[in-house]
Amino acid sequence: MKLKRNQLTLILHLIRFKTLDYGSCLQMLDNDRIKASYAFRPLTRHKYISKHKDGSVYALKKGRELIPNAMPLVSLGGGNNERINQISRTVMLLRKAGVNIVSFPKNTQEDCFIPSACWRKIRTNILSTTRFMGILYVGSHRLAVYDIGDGTMDWQLRAERSLFFTVFHEDFDTHATGMLFICDEEKRIEIAKKIIRETMWRRKQLIENNNYIERLRPVKYSKAPIRLNHYYERVYLTTPATLKESISRIKTEEDFILNYPQIFSVNPATDLLKFVYFFSAVKSDACSDYSIALPKQDFPILQMYPDVLNVEGIRVYECKY
Repeated sequence: MKLKRNQLTLILHLIRFKTLDYGSCLQMLDNDRIKASYAFRPLTRHKYISKHKDGSVYALKKGRELIPNAMPLVSLGGGNNERINQISRTVMLLRKAGVNIVSFPKNTQEDCFIPSACWRKIRTNILSTTRFMGILYVGSHRLAVYDIGDGTMDWQLRAERSLFFTVFHEDFDTHATGMLFICDEEKRIEIAKKIIRETMWRRKQLIENNNYIERLRPVKYSKAPIRLNHYYERVYLTTPATLKESISRIKTEEDFILNYPQIFSVNPATDLLKFVYFFSAVKSDACSDYSIALPKQDFPILQMYPDVLNVEGIRVYECKY
C-alpha cells in the first residue's frame, strides 16, 4: 500500500508521542471528517496503526518500521496514558497552528514547542508534580502550556511555580515567562471567570509581591482549583479553535500596549492575570480613573464584577485587529 503524506505524518506522530485520541487523528488527516475517516481506515486494515476500545490510537510494529529513525518525545514510563494523550493532543493542535515541534530550542525566530519530557532534560529541578504539557517559544516568550479542558484539573500552585525559578539556575533562558491555558471552547468565559474568582479571593496572598525563597524539595500533593500567582507573569487563555489567532495576538501584544499609552490595562490576548490586576486595582481604589482595552469577545468577563463596571470613570475600549 502506498501511503499519502498525511497518513505518514499521523504514523510519525504516533511513534513520537505514543498515542492520540481518534478524533484528533482525524483532525490530523483532513479538515473534512469524512475524507479523514477514509484515510484512517486503510491504516488500521493494513495494520500500520491500531484503535483501542477507549478511542486511543497507537502505531503498530509495521507502522514503526516505516520510520525506524523516529524517536519518542514523551516519557513512556508510569502508565499515565491520560497525560500522554493530553500532550499528544496539544502537539497536534500546535502543529495545526503552524508551530514546529522540537526536542531542543534552536537559535531561530520561528515559533516552536518542546514537550515536557524533553524540557525536563534541558531544565533541571522542576518539581515532579507540575502538570505542564511543554514549553512554547513564541515571540520573546517561553510559555508553559496546559490542557485544562473544562477547567476542573487539580492545580499544584507551588509545583507550577517551579517552572519560573531563577535563583538556582545560572542559565536564565530556561525559566518560563508565562502560561498558556487551552480550554474547551463552549466553557471559555465560564472558565475564565472561575479562575479569576479563585485568585481574587486570595489576591493578597497570590498577586502581591512578597519575599519568597525558592524551594527544591518536593511539594505535598493536594487537589485544588486553578489559581494564579504573580510569579506566573502572564496567563493567556485560548481554545483549540482560536489557538492560532491567540498565538498571533500574543506576539503583537506589545505593539497594542504601545498604541494605547493612556489606558491602564491593555489586554488583547486574554491574559487572566491582567483581569485580576485590573479588578483588584479598581476594588482597592474606587475613586480613581481606570480604563481597559480588550477584544469584544472578552467583554462578558468584565461583567463578573458589576460593582467594578459601575464605578464612575471606568472606561472600556475594544481592541480591534
